[in-house]
Amino acid sequence: MVGKSFLKNVSEFQKTGANTVTSSKGFTVQVKPMGGILYHESDSEIEIDSEWLVKPPGIILYKGSPGNKGFNKMEQSHIDNIFSNVKRALEYLGHRVEIWSSPSG
Repeated sequence: MVGKSFLKNVSEFQKTGANTVTSSKGFTVQVKPMGGILYHESDSEIEIDSEWLVKPPGIILYKGSPGNKGFNKMEQSHIDNIFSNVKRALEYLGHRVEIWSSPSG
């Protein structure tokens, strides 16, 4: 049986490129093949530090990484929402996603 959250994500997201997902809520998530995630909403672009996992396959998003760009002067609640959006979008693409506070764990 398909869960309600999966069905909600299917109706919210549309694959718009090889590594790109667009949400009906107004944001786009792009996976950069060499690492990193680009998140676009309205007129802002945010880059999130990430790492590919091999066994088991998946992606780690680093919430507190100094490599993240575009979060200046942003409320923590907005940052949390962005990471939630990115996680859902990547799961829509079939990736297992973990959010870590920093590259050191």
